[in-house]
Amino acid sequence: MLRKITPFLILAILIFIFSIYILIKEREGWGIFFVFTFFIIAIIIFFIDLGLSKWINDYRLLLLIESIIIAIIIFTYTYKHRTKTLILPSNFDKEYVTLIYGVDNNIDLSISALTWSKQIKIPENGILLTSSKANMNLPDTKIKLKSGIYLNSYQTKIRFKKMVESSFKSNGQVYKFRTWKIKEGFCCTFSKEEIKKYTTELKYQFEINKDNVLK
Repeated sequence: MLRKITPFLILAILIFIFSIYILIKEREGWGIFFVFTFFIIAIIIFFIDLGLSKWINDYRLLLLIESIIIAIIIFTYTYKHRTKTLILPSNFDKEYVTLIYGVDNNIDLSISALTWSKQIKIPENGILLTSSKANMNLPDTKIKLKSGIYLNSYQTKIRFKKMVESSFKSNGQVYKFRTWKIKEGFCCTFSKEEIKKYTTELKYQFEINKDNVLK
């Protein structure tokens, strides 16, 4: 009997149990949708396991293959969700947080393809200049106050959303930047006009501070 237990079978059972948990916890709304989705996934995994069991007679080889597949899926998922955490001063009162990339003689974020997570301290003005390139980026973003309170969490009513990933040209050089909008309560809506206005203001602030210290 034990020889019939495989990683895929265990995974299918766990997903099925998790779908039942969601059904009990979320009796309406999106809960039913997730239950249905996870239930279908569990069935698919079960039949894949059944097919592999018939195709591969060596039980140890079957365990190895399924374990490798699960490990690859977990690695791929976690790699796509590598996270940078922007740390704001506890009394932060700005509406935007921005990273401007490729600015010489400024802090290097030290992010590479092997970086899984990174904490980045944001100055009080909400604008961080870095010599790092924009493509050296972690896909997911979290923002928290220095006190440890995370935005977009039950800990606070303050929310954030990525507003723009763009660039501006200054003194013949192109600088890429990423900006997140911060707002208490419902967040966040923004228009093309707001993005254009902010980009113009950001470029102006950047150019009037020749020493790369935005005030």
